[in-house]
Amino acid sequence: MKISLTESLKEVNKHTGGIKLLMLLLIVYLLVPNTVFAQEKSENDPDEPAVTLGMVSSLQSKVLNKTIPLSIHLPANYDNSRKTYPVLYMLGSDYRARFAMLASTLDYMGEGQIPEMILIGIDLPEGNGILLPTRDNKDTTIPDGYIEFFETELLPHIENTYRTAPFRTLYGASNSGFFCVYTLLSKPQLFNGYFASSPSLMHIPTVLHQKVESGPLQTLGENRSLHIIYSDEEGDLPKLVSEFSRVVEEHKLAGFTYKVDELANQGHVPAIDFTMFLLALYPDFNPIDELNSLDKVIAHFEMLSTRYGYEILPPVSVLMDLGVDNIIGKDLDVAEEIYEYSFQVYPEGKLLYVGMGIVRRNQDQLEEARRMFEKALAIDPDYALAKRWLQRLEE
Repeated sequence: MKISLTESLKEVNKHTGGIKLLMLLLIVYLLVPNTVFAQEKSENDPDEPAVTLGMVSSLQSKVLNKTIPLSIHLPANYDNSRKTYPVLYMLGSDYRARFAMLASTLDYMGEGQIPEMILIGIDLPEGNGILLPTRDNKDTTIPDGYIEFFETELLPHIENTYRTAPFRTLYGASNSGFFCVYTLLSKPQLFNGYFASSPSLMHIPTVLHQKVESGPLQTLGENRSLHIIYSDEEGDLPKLVSEFSRVVEEHKLAGFTYKVDELANQGHVPAIDFTMFLLALYPDFNPIDELNSLDKVIAHFEMLSTRYGYEILPPVSVLMDLGVDNIIGKDLDVAEEIYEYSFQVYPEGKLLYVGMGIVRRNQDQLEEARRMFEKALAIDPDYALAKRWLQRLEE
């Protein structure tokens, strides 16, 4: 399907309340104080992670016989929650602005349009061409080694270190986009979602077709998908994707989701790709107009949990907004029920204690309202919203 930038932005705006997310992200990149935006790593320090947005780490790989620098970005509420989080793995986080874009997008969209996610960036100091078969004899030893590294070292390490949900997504662009497709066809169960932006399918296209025809996609059921996005001005890529798509459609099971978007005049690795990937992966995460009761909220997120195969809890923002709607509508008993349920899900949800404090204030239970606001401040002593509401009780 061919999509213009205007149509793409309209689709994004539909899910983000009319805000042009792409423009917002460009501003975020300029304002994030601890992010380095240079595109090249220091030749004198090749093992240092390229990104300071989030945490830096590394993993000594026996499979690859080298240290792999990692860049790790956790959800804002990770330390104050008990939830598990799906994990998105980005290939080539040494492309610093791109990693910053992904991290900022996850922060902005998290819990509003998609679940919050952990982002793991894998630096590629030699460049993402390392993930391609060799130029001369098309040998795939190195990309096969990286797949083994993921399977036997990186994924177990991340899942033993962080609270991860059993749902993984792999993002690659250009040469690493090729690797994303190659990984799907080599180890189809390794990830749930595969995002390939402008993948370099000109490398061993015949081998890729043979891998599809050998049947790996027929082993996949629910919770497995491949989404390719590219621009119409990328040379032979539209033709290559079209031929690859024909082969895939002939050999995939109905349960495997395959999606291709061709954008108009967006160049190599379109800037808007990641937002589109996420919205397609979670197309109905938060249908705001439909979630107008606690029963509907609970039922909706139970449905999503069944679909994606891991527990997806109603976001704090959804519960808070539903409570506020009932406060405005003077249905204080209903609002009270919503916040009581919310405390079971988020015992450290400071915003929810403010919501319940407002309910108690409107019920003229001022001491109980004070206790709620103070509970929010006990969680975060600098929480300005709780301070303001507490001050109102004194007026």
